[in-house]
Amino acid sequence: MTFIEETLEGLEISLECPDVALVGIDAQAEISAEQIRPLCRTLFYAGMFLESVSALDLIADGIIEGVYLFNHYEQNVRLKITMKTDRDAPKFPTIGDIYPGAVWHEREAGEFFGIDFEGSKDKRNLLLPVETTFHPLRKDFKRPEQAGKIQ
Repeated sequence: MTFIEETLEGLEISLECPDVALVGIDAQAEISAEQIRPLCRTLFYAGMFLESVSALDLIADGIIEGVYLFNHYEQNVRLKITMKTDRDAPKFPTIGDIYPGAVWHEREAGEFFGIDFEGSKDKRNLLLPVETTFHPLRKDFKRPEQAGKIQ
């Protein structure tokens, strides 16, 4: 049994183990939004750190997929977790109170994909102006008309 399998034992998460030499991931799983917080608490207490939180716009399926990467310094194992949400009103629970560094990643994913991280205490944009109403990493994003050309 691997470190990740031992860590997640009892959480009812079905792991896949791809070829780590090929993809750089030791294990991966797709979970429901309700599973992310218990999973993160377990990973945190097992000494796994959060690498990143991002998303994919699966426009043809009407889905936004959250992508979370975790790692462990001593065990040198990487875990990829994905969750799906409706593209029309994308939302996931925040994990910022478990992994404080996640707040930055959630703000970025919220800004660029339009995801609402429920329970987050900081939803400010990182890069775009506060009045921005579009999400530039969505596949149907159309660049707003410019008043003039950039020189």
